[in-house]
Amino acid sequence: LVTLAAAATVGALGVGTIYLPFMADRDKIRGLSEEGEESMPEGARREMQAMKKSAAVAAEQQRELQQQLQRGQRQQEEDQKQQRQKASAGSMWSSFRRNS
Repeated sequence: LVTLAAAATVGALGVGTIYLPFMADRDKIRGLSEEGEESMPEGARREMQAMKKSAAVAAEQQRELQQQLQRGQRQQEEDQKQQRQKASAGSMWSSFRRNS
């Protein structure tokens, strides 16, 4: 009885390590047979293309928004630098004078 159990265990391990990875098609075992583009329904294919296109458009809009935000931040930093430079020139009482 022990010999039979040991032989079954060794056989199961042998099939699992040798046959399944190298001989059997793993996709067929998992139920994922290789299907080409022609097996997909036309409606599903169109819907996937529309989703890809909308995702690409959304990514482009996000990139443009990010670039605009960065440009705005750079402009704001430059304006602040100019304001600091203007304020630092002159005496300490220059800010109390009227600009007329």
